[in-house]
Formats: sequence, C-alpha cells, structure tokens
Amino acid sequence: MYVASAGSPAILWFLPLVLLASTTAGWLLATKHHRRQQSTVFQCQRSCCSPARVDGLDHREFEYLVRDLMIRDGATNVRRVGGAGDNGADVMATDPAGQLWIIQCKHRKQGLGGKMVGVQELQVLNGTGRPVHKGNVVVLVTNGAVSRRAHGFAKSQKLEIIDRLLLEDWIAGDRPAWDLLGLKGCTAPSALSYGESEALDGSSEPVYSLAEAYNAGLVPWKPATMRQYLLRSQRRGIPLPRSRDGLGHLYTAAELGDWLGHWRAQGTAPHQQPE
Repeated sequence: MYVASAGSPAILWFLPLVLLASTTAGWLLATKHHRRQQSTVFQCQRSCCSPARVDGLDHREFEYLVRDLMIRDGATNVRRVGGAGDNGADVMATDPAGQLWIIQCKHRKQGLGGKMVGVQELQVLNGTGRPVHKGNVVVLVTNGAVSRRAHGFAKSQKLEIIDRLLLEDWIAGDRPAWDLLGLKGCTAPSALSYGESEALDGSSEPVYSLAEAYNAGLVPWKPATMRQYLLRSQRRGIPLPRSRDGLGHLYTAAELGDWLGHWRAQGTAPHQQPE
C-alpha cells in the first residue's frame, strides 16, 4: 500500500486545502457571531422600549435601551461603554448644554420585586463618576427599586437616580431625562425652559408647561396623565395642541383648550384615566 511521505505531491496539495477550510470556518463563525450581536442590538432598539418588556431584557440590552433614550432626548456623543473594566460607567452622553453624563445601569430581572439598589452600588458610582470619568452629571438608572438609605446617600453626594417609576415615565413620555430629574442648566442657552411667558413666534401670549397648565386649572389632569392623553390623541384622531417651543413642552391656553374640547366631544370625562 502506498503511504504519502511528508514531501510527496499529495501532502503538498492536501495541506493548503486544510488551511483554507479552517480559515473559512473561522470566518463563518465570526460573521455569525457579529450578525447575532447586531440582531440583538437592533431588536432592543425597535421593540424593547416599553415598560412591560424592560424586565425581560438582559443587562446589555438594558444599557442599549438607556443609550437610545438619551439619543431620543437630544444628547450627543452618546455611547454604551459597559463591560469589563468600565469603572462604573455603562453609558456616556453629552447634554445640549455640553455637560458630560456618566450613567450606571442596574437591571433587575424581577423588576420591583428584585433586590433593591443599595448604598454600596452608589458608592462605587460616586468613586468613579466624577474622579475617574470627569462627569458633570452622574446618574444611576434601574428598572427596580432603590433603598431609602441609597436615596439619602445619592442626595448627599449629588448623584441622580432614575428608579423604576421614573424610568417608566421616561420611556412612555416625551420629557428628556434632565427635565424628569428637575436639573437646571442642561439645555442650550437658546432653548426655552418651562414657564417662559413668551412664545417663539414673538407674541406675548403666555405659554405653559404641563405642570403649570394643571396648576392654573387649564387642564384637569396632572402631567403624567396628561402625557398619556397626548400620546393617545393621534390614535383617536384628535389633533395635538401646537407646541410653542417645538419640543412638546410649552403650550398656550387657547391651544390646550381646543385640544381638551376634542377629548370632551368624544365623551371622555376629564376625571377618567385614558384607556
């Protein structure tokens, strides 16, 4: 029986074929892994932005969700940086005023029923958010609950917290994170802030934020409920009130009154919650 030696022509042809097959298999596996990663991110961007589905995300998808919310808010230079050696920073972003946001994400599979975010986790963020990452605004975002002691520690160290309830408001509404947190100085100097009394068209007609409209008796719902009605208006064929700042923040009394009249015409009582 003929046995090919190391220097025979058969071996010389066979070895390159083995190397080619090995390289091709490696490339196919790498491509499949990359496509799977892209599919996961794309799915998170398209279908995971709803409070009911947040608990089903893994920690990586949750970080992408927070990243996408910051992009939606109008932040720039937004990037997910979570992973090994991230030093407590999962998402970084720059708000319209040029301030650097350092965001740590804490995902709980059980949501509000999971382990509370405690002081220790905020201590880690406090030790890196400003000293290491040079952040101007340092935030912890969780789909779970935060202990009372952790809230107290955050307040003493000027850390911001977006817990489950505030996160749901962030996802479902149209207010940027800095407005939800009540932070000043996070918008560009030329942008209108809540409560300014002159509209962008130069008229002297007063404009109101949702909270100001409720306090003035112009609308019967608090801001959180009001935002639900605004989101459902298009589905019901109700024209939205014109936002005088172009961001959905400020409205005139006349615009709100006209919009409210459409809802009443459809038989929705002012004290009822949206369906």
